[in-house]
This record gives sequence, structure tokens and C-alpha cells, in this order.
Amino acid sequence: MRAIPQTNLIAFSLVFFGVVSLASGRLQDSLPSARQAQRGVSEIVKVSIDAVVLVVASGEGSRETVQGSGFIVSPDGRIVTNYHVIEGVRSAIVKLNNGAFYPVEGLLGADREKDLAILKVTARDLPILSLGDSDALSIGEGVIAIGSPLGLENTVSDGIVSSVREESEGRKWIQTTAPASPGNSGGPLLDLQGRAVGVITWGVKQGQNLNFAIPINAVKVLLDSSHTLVSLGTGGQRYGRVTGRIWTSMASGLDRMVRIDGEYIYTDWVILSPSAREAGVFQRCELKKSGEIWAGKCRAPVQCQLGFWDNYQYRWCLQEWTMEIRSMTDSRIEGRAESPVDYDCKKCIARKTQWISFSWIPKE
Repeated sequence: MRAIPQTNLIAFSLVFFGVVSLASGRLQDSLPSARQAQRGVSEIVKVSIDAVVLVVASGEGSRETVQGSGFIVSPDGRIVTNYHVIEGVRSAIVKLNNGAFYPVEGLLGADREKDLAILKVTARDLPILSLGDSDALSIGEGVIAIGSPLGLENTVSDGIVSSVREESEGRKWIQTTAPASPGNSGGPLLDLQGRAVGVITWGVKQGQNLNFAIPINAVKVLLDSSHTLVSLGTGGQRYGRVTGRIWTSMASGLDRMVRIDGEYIYTDWVILSPSAREAGVFQRCELKKSGEIWAGKCRAPVQCQLGFWDNYQYRWCLQEWTMEIRSMTDSRIEGRAESPVDYDCKKCIARKTQWISFSWIPKE
């Protein structure tokens, strides 16, 4: 066997280890890029997640029917979601990432064919998502989905734009690999600049990573044409806001707006304190006529103080109780409501309740 000259062996060694060092250097250079990309997604989520909301919609008798997602597009409370999330419901609330609750006042716009709805809550200085240009999306571009699949709030997933599909009727869909489940409906699909480029709508159960979103440019058209507030349950087909009288509780002095819609009575707490309004405090009831009375459920977020072992901290609980209106005239409303006697702040449930009678009179 022929021996390799020593000079050639040294030269070979220098070349070999130089190549290995160069490859190693390139590998090391690629690792920070991957970490930077991961940090980029984390930063986008951090600045976007406060503008994503949980939508809880209720049907007849305040029975919870749907939980979906949505996102805020204006500081004064315009919220984008899917039409199927609020279709046929009579009331809804939205919950923000910071725990604040807001009752939905009504619809500012709805498009059943495109599965889009614009909700309105009374608020100010809310965090918002900026809107991108869905026509500028590229196949393979990275995207992020945020929502509440199966009620698991603020769940984040990422993927890419797989395709942009167009139906014969002219409707477009963004196909994405970002995983989505029931409850994601209405949540935003973000580009890697943190702009909303789509509204998560549906997925194919039989396939993997086959999820679809409505292009955000369709939302822009609906936002530009939305001006009149419509009551929930109308499907966006009739216009005009139904208003009622303000009634004052003789016991607490709290004011409520009361309106009648067919066999239903709706009451909303009129909040005078700006701090309470900004915190999203509300009290909303939906009662249905049953014989000679109206009965149903009320909901309100309450601040509850934990015990010694939890350092007496406060937490928000969404409280629900039963109310009945037994008589109503032009000058007086009388009824009764459940009131918690013993409340478990950790579990947010009342261990024991009692009935308390009330009387409301018109506020002049």
C-alpha cells in the first residue's frame, strides 16, 4: 500500500477540518435563526392576544348554546366573528383576555352567505387588531390562529397558507394548516406581522390540517357598510334599535333598562361609574313569559375575595341566577330573584341561595 506523503497528509487534514468547521459554523448560524423565528411568533401573540375574545351566545331561556371566538377591530367595541356563532341567539357576552366581560348590544352588520358578523359592545380604549391585505397572501406564508377551541381560551396554533380557494359563487377561502377546532370559529388568522388576514371559520374533520378562513378583505367591505345597530335574534334583517324605559330598584337604587320583545323581557344594568364600565361590569337578564309570570336567568361578573390560604386575593366569577317578574304595570315592576348566601370563590359557585323580593319604579 502506497503511503501518503506527510506534506499531503497535513494539507488534507487542514482542508477536511476546515470544511467541518465551516459546516459547523453554518449549523450554528442557522440555530439563532430558528430561535429568532420562534421569538417572533411569541412576540406577535403577546401583542395580539388581548384583542381576541371569547363569545358566549345564549338562546331561549338564557340556555348557553354556542361558544366561539372573535376579535376587536375598534377601540369603541366593534368585534368581528362568524355569523353562525350568533345565528338565532337572543343574547351574548364577550370575555376579554384580562377577564373583563361585556354584553353584546347588538349587530352592526351581518352577512350570512360569507358567514360574517360585526358585534357591538359599549366600551372605550379597547385593544385592537390591525387588518392586513388578504389579496397579498402568498402560498407557503406563515400564519397564526388564536381562539377558544372547545372553550379553551386563548389557544394558539401556527401553520402556513396552503392555498386560496374560490367557489363558483365567487366566495373565497384561505386554506391553512394552522390547527382549528370547534370554538375557534370567529377567531383571527394572523400573518407574521401580527395583522388579521382572515377569520377562522371551518375545518374538514375527515382530513388533517384542512382548515379554512374567510379573507379579511371581505370583513373590510362589511365594516365599511355597517352603521345601524340591530338587535340580536333578527339575523340582521330588520333595522331599528328597540329601546325601553329605565327603572330604579327601590332597595338598591340601581338603574336598569327594561325592554319587551314579544314574550321575552330583557333587562340590562345601567352603569353610571366610568371605572365599572371600563372594567366591563354588567348585569343582563333574559326572561320568558310562562303563564302569568316571566322567568329566566341573569348573568353578571362579580369580584369575589378568596380566603386566608390565597392571601385574600380577588378573582372574577361569572355569576348566574334565576329571576322572576310576577307583575308589571306602567308604574311598578315586582318580582323576586335568587341571592347567594354562601359562595365558593374558588369554584365560582353558590353553595346556598335564598329568594329576595324586589320592586322597581320608573326613573323620571
